[in-house]
Amino acid sequence: MKQNLRNGFYKKPLALSIAAAMITLATANVQAKNFQLGDFDISFDSTFSAGTSWRVEDRNWNDNVGKSNNINNGFDFSQYHPILNVNPNAATVWNGAGSYSTNSDNGNLNYDAGKTFSKLIKGSHDLDIRYENLGFFARGMYFYDFEMMDESRAWVNPSSAKVNDPCRDDDARDQLCRDIRLLDAFVYGDFDIGEMPFSVRVGQQVISWGESTLISHGISELNPVDIARLKAPGAELKEAFIPFGAVWASLGVSENFNIEMFYQYSWEKTVLPAPGSYFSTNDFAGDGGQFNNVQLNFASNPDMDLDSLVTNLNALRAQILNGNVAMADAAGAYVGGFPTKLTLRQEDAENDPENGGQYGLRLSWFLPELNDTEVSLYHMNYHSRRPVFSGITADFGAEALGHDVAMLATTEITLDNYTDLQAFSRVELDYIEDIKLYALSFNTAIGTTSVAGEVTFRQDEPLQIDDVELLFAAMPQQLANDLGRTELDGISQMPVFQGGERANGYILSDTIQAQVTLTHLWGPSFGASQLTTLLEVGGIDIRDMPDQDVLRLNGPGTGRNGGIAGKEGLEIALQDGVETNPFPSAFAWGYRFVGKLDYNNVFAGINISPKIVFSHDVNGITPDPLFLFVEDRKSMSLGLGFDYQSRWSADLSYNSFFDGVGTTNQLEDRDYVSFNIKYSI
Repeated sequence: MKQNLRNGFYKKPLALSIAAAMITLATANVQAKNFQLGDFDISFDSTFSAGTSWRVEDRNWNDNVGKSNNINNGFDFSQYHPILNVNPNAATVWNGAGSYSTNSDNGNLNYDAGKTFSKLIKGSHDLDIRYENLGFFARGMYFYDFEMMDESRAWVNPSSAKVNDPCRDDDARDQLCRDIRLLDAFVYGDFDIGEMPFSVRVGQQVISWGESTLISHGISELNPVDIARLKAPGAELKEAFIPFGAVWASLGVSENFNIEMFYQYSWEKTVLPAPGSYFSTNDFAGDGGQFNNVQLNFASNPDMDLDSLVTNLNALRAQILNGNVAMADAAGAYVGGFPTKLTLRQEDAENDPENGGQYGLRLSWFLPELNDTEVSLYHMNYHSRRPVFSGITADFGAEALGHDVAMLATTEITLDNYTDLQAFSRVELDYIEDIKLYALSFNTAIGTTSVAGEVTFRQDEPLQIDDVELLFAAMPQQLANDLGRTELDGISQMPVFQGGERANGYILSDTIQAQVTLTHLWGPSFGASQLTTLLEVGGIDIRDMPDQDVLRLNGPGTGRNGGIAGKEGLEIALQDGVETNPFPSAFAWGYRFVGKLDYNNVFAGINISPKIVFSHDVNGITPDPLFLFVEDRKSMSLGLGFDYQSRWSADLSYNSFFDGVGTTNQLEDRDYVSFNIKYSI
């Protein structure tokens, strides 16, 4: 009998009902092409699809677009110059509508209502070759998005006059626009050790541990995710999970006790949405973010992207060479025009962890006497799949400024050498090593309802310090350190760092997360042959959350800091007041609901399945990079699926994002419709 490539030998009495509830992003139930070649059993299946998604809601200019990028404010930046003409000035811009950050709106500005943001074709193929008790499994996929590759975006940067292109960066292009990629590729074998069945896999693989279905950051955090693939038309989980190099083994010690272990020898990261893609809410974190820079000054000046920065630096260089700017004055002009207005995000800004040192153990018991309950205990040591931001502080000391002015006087600034400038602050993306996880999971049945859940304890999990506190430490504090701006001394909740020093932008904290999933198959209902519902409720507690008056952590929509103790006057001068959105809390929770009706053979052998997915973050806000709950945020997807003989299928859905405290729901204006059609053989 062919091995189940996703699970070990432990019994999963609820697997079928849980899988039935996974009605979004589900893999089509197709029969693979099976044939024999000598003593080899070969299975090969393929899925081809075409789909499109288009925006159906206009931008919320008042809340989700930076003030200086809001065209409804009528600001004219055509004569703006970072040194010679900074009009409209900060006071004028701050009186306009919009948010106090232009670091999160490219994904909003790039797409007009009524326009497509994806027109995608893709294919995926699974190959399984088995010889007796040994085998090889591989999965590959390819895609091409005509909208992203061949069409133009809606937004033109006001400083560089260039269209923002999310596909400009090679890595971002592979994630979002077109790619051919190998996913799983591993060898496996089934053996007997005495009377104990033993299974092993070696290679690129996904390890399916845990019971969570819709709420992330549980035990399944082990598997990194490609978010662009997860949001694509016709998305399938097998394409979204990123396989990693590992050795996995399972030993059936007895009929009711199983041991699983893995050692990961190749680290992989979760792929963030590329800056400027439809679902992105950060303009610099993902691949390609180096072209946008990190904008300072709370949206009081127009975005200065990398092209604009290089152009303006060379314009200053020309003024120095022409004698229009004396060398003695060049440093002041340079500081006022550039490193006080933006932070650099270099292409190589990611600090990847070591590949090795990641492992896990799972002990599973099947308990027939407790209504066929399965209980599992876990321990893992892994490196974070999600980044946190740290920084290199600006350096306004005489040596650094002398170096930069000399470089301007002697060298043309290009995309290849701009990172040699020393005065700029820089953002770095850290992936923290050695997070320890201890967990328990169960699945059982109570009456006719399947019940599953998990509790996860993490030790030393990284949590992001509020990005404004990090930026205050990285730039204004350095004006106090080196250029006599004493009023700016100590404005950040972070410690005082000297120029050019590294500032870690995170804390390590212990967290506890719990969630429970209820799945019920109702049988014939509303004229359908089957009604399936799923309810998943989860919450997370930050065990040693700092008080907000000591250290605030980062959450969505917090474009300003929460107050500068003892320097209240600076709150107006620097950022036009204090942040009104709430910052992350120690506890947060929410729930997810799924409902699906299956109407079989409605006409000509076609099955139709209407479905609804509803999400509600009830209370509290989780700090980055957990991305779990944002108080009062809701989303809903209404879909209609069609299936013909498990070969042809199609899905049409309307997806809505709404509510949220203040302006913390950064996707609330990005409702969209998606359609795809698939053929599987």
